[in-house]
Amino acid sequence: MTVFVVDDDADHLAALCDLIEVGGHSATGFLHAKDAVAAASDTPPKAILTDLRMPGMDGMALTEAVAALDADIPVIMLTGHGDVAAAVRAIQAGAEDFLEKPYDAQHLLSVLNRTLRAQATRAELARLQSELSQKSDSILGESAALVKLREQISAIAPLNIDVILTGETGTGKELCARALHAASLRATGPYIALNCAALPESLFELEVFGHAAAAFPGAIEKPGKLEAANGGTLVLDEIEAMPMQVQAKLLRALQERHIERLGENRLRPLDLRIIATAKTDLRQAIAENRFRADLFYRLNGAELCLPPLRGLGPDITLIFAHYANLAARLYGRSAPDIGISLRRDLQRHDWPGNVRELKTAAERLALGLGPSVPHVSQAQTLPERIAEYEAREISAALDRFNQSVERAAQSLGIPRRTLADKMARYGIKD
Repeated sequence: MTVFVVDDDADHLAALCDLIEVGGHSATGFLHAKDAVAAASDTPPKAILTDLRMPGMDGMALTEAVAALDADIPVIMLTGHGDVAAAVRAIQAGAEDFLEKPYDAQHLLSVLNRTLRAQATRAELARLQSELSQKSDSILGESAALVKLREQISAIAPLNIDVILTGETGTGKELCARALHAASLRATGPYIALNCAALPESLFELEVFGHAAAAFPGAIEKPGKLEAANGGTLVLDEIEAMPMQVQAKLLRALQERHIERLGENRLRPLDLRIIATAKTDLRQAIAENRFRADLFYRLNGAELCLPPLRGLGPDITLIFAHYANLAARLYGRSAPDIGISLRRDLQRHDWPGNVRELKTAAERLALGLGPSVPHVSQAQTLPERIAEYEAREISAALDRFNQSVERAAQSLGIPRRTLADKMARYGIKD
């Protein structure tokens, strides 16, 4: 990784650059801070190591100038014994860390490596968040159910219709709602979500429709969620929990595409898409007089039923590995090994919490806490027993020959390509 080093003492600058090169990084030295800032604006380094006291632009001014570049370049400050207070001010101004002279060379490299790892983690996290927010097909899986779901989202998203998403807790209704919004013509508009189950009945009308100033004692003007989502998407999460009285007012607002705030006589136009999510069957709620049939049919421009995790077969392992690898990257750990025994348990577990439960189990594995997936002790089929035996023998052979795939294949009497295919199938890493 490229590191800029700034120091007005030429001898000390050369020594620092040599030390950083020995530590395995590429060092570029600057005698003047302004030259380092100019170079960083063209080609940002991974970090800057700078002295505090320098003629012209000092370390404090350099830190402020680098922060203005908006490139996430961490700065490590080198200070004299009497400059610790100034170094603390530098930290407050945006510096990542500081070292007091005289410093230990090994400690300096340790601080630099820690800073570089933290910067790399931030960059990777930002990349993943950007990738997920921009991709409308960020729903992982190759099973027929998930392929069909992605196709439905792609077909429905551009249409100006309301949508109902139905599925068990943790099946990814929010992810689907965001995918619908991101791929719609309203993608640049607001995305507003309201959890109907978490809102007290007394506050529903105020939150959904808003209120005018002086609508009640102490009230100030406040737009409701419908108005806030104008031009975009409003997600009504767990809509089955919405009180019947509010359902009637919502139906009228959606029919007329106007709302009237509480305490106000003026109609305000609405231009938005409603995505309603439900974890129970709304038709059953209609039969039990807990949900209005006319509101259901008004919202049901399209209805998507999200499949539960337990029916996705090999996709369970794929999604588990995705979340485990994300957690490993976030916490700076190596990707966890997902062996055949764990794969079998993942696919046999019922997953009552669906993806939410799976994500927690994957993160536990990445942190070395164990995946908290109960071992399923039901009888194995003959192919499963053969597969487990093969996986055990392959792992043992790799251990005997220090993870050499070539020598392990020779000892097992099979071609190297065949062994590599079996290792991939059973999740065995060389």
